[in-house]
Amino acid sequence: MKNLFAFTTIVFCMLLVLASCSRKSDSFISRNLHAVGTEYNVLYNGNLALEAGLENIEANYRDNYWDILPVERLAVKDEIRVSEDEQTDPNFQRAEEKAVKAVQKHSMLIDGEEVNPQIDEAYMLLGKARYYDQRFIPALEAFNYILQFMPESDKIRQAKIWREKTNMRLDNSEIAIENLQLLLKEDILEIDREELILANATLAQAYLNEKKTDSALIYMNQAAQKTKDRATEGRYKFIAGQLFAQQGQRDSAIAHFDEVIELHRKIPRNYYVNAFIEKIKLRDTIEDGDDELLLILNELEENRENRPWLDLINYRKAIYLESVDSVDGAITYYNRSLRAGNRDAYLQGNTYDALGRISFDDARFETAGKYFDSAALKYVDKSREKRAVAKKRENLADVILYENTRRSADSVLGIIGMTPAEREAYYNTYIEELKEKEAQLAEQAAITEANLAQQKTALSTIKTNNALAGNRMGPPVGPVDNPATATGNNTGDFYFYIPATVARGKLQFRSVWGGRPLEDNWRLSSTSSGLIDQATENQVTAFEGIATAPEYVASYYIEQLPQGQAALDSISDARDFAYYQLGVLYKEKFKREDLAINRFETLLTYEPEEKLLLPTLYNLYLMGRDDSDSNIAFAKAEQYKSTIISKYPDTRYAQILQNPESALDTTGSPEGVYNRIFNVYEKGNFAEVIDLTEQEIIRYSGDPIVPKLELLKTYASGRLYGFKAYKDGLDFIALNYPGSEVGKEAAQLAADADKLQIPEKFVPEDNLNSFKLLFETASTDIALQERIQNELKEKLPNYGSQLSYSIDVYTPQISLIVVHGFNSRAQALETGALLTAPNGVASLPKAVLPIATDNYKIIQVYKSLDAYKTQVQ
Repeated sequence: MKNLFAFTTIVFCMLLVLASCSRKSDSFISRNLHAVGTEYNVLYNGNLALEAGLENIEANYRDNYWDILPVERLAVKDEIRVSEDEQTDPNFQRAEEKAVKAVQKHSMLIDGEEVNPQIDEAYMLLGKARYYDQRFIPALEAFNYILQFMPESDKIRQAKIWREKTNMRLDNSEIAIENLQLLLKEDILEIDREELILANATLAQAYLNEKKTDSALIYMNQAAQKTKDRATEGRYKFIAGQLFAQQGQRDSAIAHFDEVIELHRKIPRNYYVNAFIEKIKLRDTIEDGDDELLLILNELEENRENRPWLDLINYRKAIYLESVDSVDGAITYYNRSLRAGNRDAYLQGNTYDALGRISFDDARFETAGKYFDSAALKYVDKSREKRAVAKKRENLADVILYENTRRSADSVLGIIGMTPAEREAYYNTYIEELKEKEAQLAEQAAITEANLAQQKTALSTIKTNNALAGNRMGPPVGPVDNPATATGNNTGDFYFYIPATVARGKLQFRSVWGGRPLEDNWRLSSTSSGLIDQATENQVTAFEGIATAPEYVASYYIEQLPQGQAALDSISDARDFAYYQLGVLYKEKFKREDLAINRFETLLTYEPEEKLLLPTLYNLYLMGRDDSDSNIAFAKAEQYKSTIISKYPDTRYAQILQNPESALDTTGSPEGVYNRIFNVYEKGNFAEVIDLTEQEIIRYSGDPIVPKLELLKTYASGRLYGFKAYKDGLDFIALNYPGSEVGKEAAQLAADADKLQIPEKFVPEDNLNSFKLLFETASTDIALQERIQNELKEKLPNYGSQLSYSIDVYTPQISLIVVHGFNSRAQALETGALLTAPNGVASLPKAVLPIATDNYKIIQVYKSLDAYKTQVQ
């Protein structure tokens, strides 16, 4: 009986304890039991997972020191993520799962209030895991839960700060600033150090997002002064230094970078090195001195700990050397920066751009173009830097084209101008240089081949020795493959008893070791020299075998030289045009008057045609007139002016020089001339447009207006002579002005014309419902056309309100009076009969031709009216 009572009492107590542990019971035992279970089981593992995820972010994140560093090392993606299926790091997923598990098993939400003191930790973990997983909206929900249901929590201020961090990531920086300012104002006495640091840093970033640098600096400095974590302190001070530098406060910026440098080994090395770089960028050679800056750069370069940043150090040293006019040294260090194996694409792009700029300044345009191409590949698409370097490369395209043309033409004409003996001697010298170069390449290839063979043999020897060393304890157990097996003769005979195998072995020995005398240490005697000499001898023999190829005979090149005066004139014209275009490009596009003057003056020595001579003299005059620092240049300018006025008094250039105010008259400018001709085009006087454009193209040869005049002429030719003339004109412009915008437009129009070209074959008209009525008149009979136009304007509405008319040019000799708006051929014929009747339009020709609209397009495109007449008859 006593045992039964004791058992019942124990069971009752256990049930009482279990009942008191219920999540619905707000008891001391329940609260503390669930709190302990939350803290020491679920949350512990969740926090470990969160820390592992943060370590991954830290390891994979790469700061961009070309811009202001963000306060937090987190690469935020552009899109806002919400779904749990989009998690980026399994550690954050695990942390979130643990937080959710803690809430599900241990949450004690009673009467709208959370009574488990550890659940706020679970929601903080949940919010942080979602925040770092970049699911900011779900993270905001977690932080808001603490604020709503746990107002007495000691994590309440931390939750407020993290909520504003999340708001900031959702582009709600203004809200974040307002709420954090309120927090610092109301809770400043209660907030602890870590929370204050986090609040100040978040405020600084929010102000940075709003482009309010002054306010950002205040809170960034406060965060840097409060933190005890040296890495965080170094980052915050570095950002403050960047902000001061951005505002032009050089001394304050340098002071902050010095503070970063003083932390030295207490902070990550990248902050330390980049602080030096930022100081160097802010250098003032007058105050700091070149020697001191060079000493800093040399020390950074020589420090072995800085090897991962050699690309940046070498780049900065190259900039310094370029600034003190040591261009060769700058090129050396730019190339060292590229060879340092850096991963900074922006730095590589800047380096290639700098090398391209130096190459251009040195007139090595093809090399500059290649560097600009490489730079463009490194920059981000649609970035300002990529657009700038693409523009440089585009501008260089014409320069490279004309420089190549100039060099080739000068070379060919120079060789043609030699005597036969000089020409042969010139090519013989070239052939000897070619042979020497080929011999060097052959010898180098032989040495490389011999070294490879030597390495292969040495490796084989090592393997053989290792095998022999392994068999010193006795013969191998089991069968050993006989060399005879390889020949298919598996007789079991000894190696040296098989003649074929011995012969093959001798050949293989000679191919590897060469001819060796029978002596001790034969393997070590002159191995390298023997192999190399033998291989070189073989290569030289092979080279001598091809020395009689056509490329090694002077006549091979001489026979390829252009023959005949027409060919030479063509080369001379191309050369002269290239020199002129180069002068214009250097003067107008690149502002390199030294190169422009060189090309223009060289062109004058070739006595070019008048169409190039006049603009060349005029451009030289303008550049010399504007060079007030040189009396010689001014004297030359006056000489060029005198030449133009005295020898070409009737030209526009002479008129401008005699009356400078006329140059300001846009009606006589190239643009004014183009606009005047375009007005003629709009009136439909296409033959006049062609005549005018041809005159002005000659007059303005070399001017940028010429391609536009050519295109206008092409449009007029197409209207007057048909599709073929239009297409030929577009092809001409695309080929002769490939670098201009008009040339590119013409190339596109030509491609579109091929795609949109309509068939030349007439279409059957039986089922068509759009027709016109044609009357032919002479293009030159303007008076007749005006009479017809006046009569049609008066009488045509009487024959149908839907009818209209036009006077279309067909050829230079024929114009067409076209009446539009018929639904059938019969209707057009009937109306034509009425129009040509005695009481109709008296001035109209009596010959009437109805035609379907589709076929009218064909006769205008291909000028095939006669073919259409023949078909309908």
